Amino acid sequence: MGQSVRASETGLAIANQARQRRGWTKTSTARWWQDAHTSRATLRRFWRGERIQQDTFIAICQTVGLDDWQTIAEPLSEASDEPLSRPPLIDWGDAPDVEQFYGRQQELQQLRTWIVLDSAKLINISVLGGIGKTALALALAEQLQTDVDHIIWRSARRPLEALLTALLDAPIETVDQGLRQLLKTMQSPRLIILDDMDGDPLHLDLLYQQSRARHQSCLLVLSRQPLPPQFHLLNRAQHLSLSGLSADAAAQLLHGCGGHSYQLNALARIYGHNPLALKLVTVTIQTVFNGQTAAFLAQETVILPEPIRLLFKQQFETLGPLERSLIFWLTIWQEPISLCRLQTHVLNPTGVIAALSTLVQHALATQHFLSHEPSFSLQPMVQTYAMDELVETIIQEISQAQQQTIQSFQLLRTHCLIRPGTDDILGDRILTALQESYQNQLAQPPLALIEDWLQQAKDDAPSTAGYLSFNLTILRDLLTSPL
Repeated sequence: MGQSVRASETGLAIANQARQRRGWTKTSTARWWQDAHTSRATLRRFWRGERIQQDTFIAICQTVGLDDWQTIAEPLSEASDEPLSRPPLIDWGDAPDVEQFYGRQQELQQLRTWIVLDSAKLINISVLGGIGKTALALALAEQLQTDVDHIIWRSARRPLEALLTALLDAPIETVDQGLRQLLKTMQSPRLIILDDMDGDPLHLDLLYQQSRARHQSCLLVLSRQPLPPQFHLLNRAQHLSLSGLSADAAAQLLHGCGGHSYQLNALARIYGHNPLALKLVTVTIQTVFNGQTAAFLAQETVILPEPIRLLFKQQFETLGPLERSLIFWLTIWQEPISLCRLQTHVLNPTGVIAALSTLVQHALATQHFLSHEPSFSLQPMVQTYAMDELVETIIQEISQAQQQTIQSFQLLRTHCLIRPGTDDILGDRILTALQESYQNQLAQPPLALIEDWLQQAKDDAPSTAGYLSFNLTILRDLLTSPL
């Protein structure tokens, strides 16, 4: 067996700086150990200051750009057989591998403070998919390896009994027995990370029971939806609603795209500083536009890669009727609208404030302050998806009304198709998209039907007609106009 070496404390600090420059995590970036022709377990031993084979040590250093590996290794005269510290028990279980990790230092510090200093029992990180909550949790777990006795990562996308079995790594007789055994294990400091928490009532009950009990562990829950309000009232419970990357971190991620800093910043803003979206659009820029960001931006369009579109679809399916209605109103407005004005145009404004709060928490709506008044808008990426949903919903209502009556109209009653006060009907982006979609799906606009619908709408009570007559008049003129 060849000679073994280990990293010194100074060497680990140098290695840490090198991996940060590349946007890699300590042990979750698969490329690192794969390019070094070693394993994740060996890479973890490297970070714990344990001895590993010299050739493997050199490969780990060189893969992250440290050719002078001797500066990383502890001098042989100072080496001993004892590790720098007792390593924690780490069970990564269902944890995924990530390629890169950028920024998030403020969020990491906040989470570490909650766990180490405040002894939080429950932390919920909730956000739209693709923002990077999983990568953040991986980076946090790596940082906390010297602060807890045990780290466990499990996906909650399984039945409760199976989840308890996975957490205990042993079969259970009953759910109650499994809950008692889990609580017993949580008497020593450990970090339990539950990914993919989708709101299953049984899983939520498990969280609630364990968060109320006396123990020394922390449950870190990753979800797309925030936990129900009763969890916010628990003692030592915290919630982090993750937003997009910082401008500097987004610039690091976009290093493969050519262009000035202001162009890269504009690209990041269009995609909400969403790491997944930026990675996907970077591929498009490199393959179609030869890496030139300016050429991509000149298209003046927001391309939604299919994985992002699927994430939005899943998110929209969880929205309540009022939240969905507000998304459509913000889509129609196409620019920040004040809370007061929004409440004026919504036919039933009851619950608007709570629904807007939910949309902001889910990173679907953005809050502004215009003349000291709260205002709201959509990010360009959300606006693009929501416009497609709005147009498709209207087309469905028109198609259904051809077979039924005007009672099929819902959205056309509750929403004005153009921003109130707008005169440029033919130049409106939503109406243009609606015109194109309608004429692509139906060869002939049902002019006779529209006239009939207009007559029926006049007979409706004002409280139920809403915007229907106005919208039908706009559609009659629009659908007979050439593209």
